[in-house]
Amino acid sequence: MGLIRLIIFALVIWLIWRLVNNFKAKVTKSKKQGATIENQSMVSCQHCSVHVPQNEAINHENQWFCSEAHKKTYLENNS
Repeated sequence: MGLIRLIIFALVIWLIWRLVNNFKAKVTKSKKQGATIENQSMVSCQHCSVHVPQNEAINHENQWFCSEAHKKTYLENNS
């Protein structure tokens, strides 16, 4: 009976350890994702003035656009 209790106790400790480690990994991952979003430079679309992250924006001669359609419309109207 003592060996069975020891095995069950070890199993419970192992399960708790796994749950804690999984929780820590999820928290660390979410913090890393939040940090990358917060540290991005934002630029304003020349056509609609919406702010988008610079790495997602479209650049044309130092003018930033949120989409190819807005870039095309802006360039057609201001040529």
